[in-house]
Amino acid sequence: MANIDRIVNVQISLNTNGVSKEGFSTMLVVGTHANTLNRVVTYTNINDLINDGFSTDDPIYKAVSAAFSQTPRPRQVKVGRRQVDEVNISVNNVKDNTDYTITVSSKDTNGIITEQVYKFNSSISATASAICEGLQNAMASDTAVTAAASGENLKLTAKSGKSFAIKISSNLSAELTEPTEEIADSMNAIMASDADFYGIVLASRDKGDIMAMAEWVETQIKLFGTSTAEQGAKDSETDTDLLSMLKAKNYYRTFAFYHELADNEYLEAGIMARCFAIEPGGENWANKVLSGLTADTLTETEYLAVSGKNGNTFETFRNKSITQNGKVAGDEWIDVIRFRDWLQEEITVNVFNLLINSDKVPYTDAGIALIENQIRQALLLGQRRGGIAPTEYDEDNNENLGFTVEMPLAANIPANTKAQRLLEDVKFTARLAGAINVVEITGSFTYENLISE
Repeated sequence: MANIDRIVNVQISLNTNGVSKEGFSTMLVVGTHANTLNRVVTYTNINDLINDGFSTDDPIYKAVSAAFSQTPRPRQVKVGRRQVDEVNISVNNVKDNTDYTITVSSKDTNGIITEQVYKFNSSISATASAICEGLQNAMASDTAVTAAASGENLKLTAKSGKSFAIKISSNLSAELTEPTEEIADSMNAIMASDADFYGIVLASRDKGDIMAMAEWVETQIKLFGTSTAEQGAKDSETDTDLLSMLKAKNYYRTFAFYHELADNEYLEAGIMARCFAIEPGGENWANKVLSGLTADTLTETEYLAVSGKNGNTFETFRNKSITQNGKVAGDEWIDVIRFRDWLQEEITVNVFNLLINSDKVPYTDAGIALIENQIRQALLLGQRRGGIAPTEYDEDNNENLGFTVEMPLAANIPANTKAQRLLEDVKFTARLAGAINVVEITGSFTYENLISE
């Protein structure tokens, strides 16, 4: 039988390649733990952290809990792990003839995971020291950690910088030592594992860690939130507190709250989760009601001191507790920073998709118009989301555009530029919609008639 392709030959190409977009509604909690091996783990339920070995008093658990407590709440929260080199094990329940178990997991350079279970059964007249020594002997051949008993404690130390995770029986307890890994190194390792996040919350309240994270974030397209309970933050004459230090650095990607209970609550995780539930451009980080977090009682003088340092607060007004200010340390609105990052990504991806899914974008007015259309599509979406103002009119009915786009004409572009296949002088101006945080109203009483003609 003759092949019909000789008469009609149909070929359908798939010009549907897409490039992934950054997630501007995904948050990452960064902290030290030895519960999992992966640098980044995604959680959709707070109970999953308990299943992985986190306790309810763990700072990471508290931060994730603050995020999941909001309404609306995020679909997921990612946890990034800072490397821990030492873990101190202690016996919290000494019993005779009882099993004490430590499970050590490690991963080699090929990604192969090894899991070893070590068990010691206490004898009659058991002591904590004997239990620790027994576990040390059982773990003598482990390839990931070195176990060293000292009195009533057992120290596990990583071998040759290896990362490890542990699970222990309920009659043991574990305490992590301070991490030796620098914040920048932790974040680089986290990014190598999973870079699809935008917001960052740091479990540590150490001022050095916070400043290091703020410095790192400033070089990325990310947003970092933190809190401080320093009393100096409420004092306008103090300049050594965290808020003052962040302001002095003029950081545009870090926002900080004064919060009396910052050592136990993660207010920044709550507000980030609440605002990330809204598309970029549609949110305002001030005047937000948050769940599961304690509001502070501040005098107006204290509030002015905090806001003067570009800090934020969570206070009670009548019967509602709401956030105030909504700024980054560099004195810009948080929502503006997030919307700018989103719009940059949207335009980049739109134009990139056009270039990779077209056989050719010609260097002609028609080709330039194709690129203009992609830019306009991003700006129009930003307008629908509420970040860019709509077209409005003044009292004389003059049109006040929400945005303008300027594109060069092909005839006006130098031949050398065309030869490089480089399109320059593409510009746009967008008018921010902004938000109303404060309303001032002036009224008066009169006995005069107010007759409307």
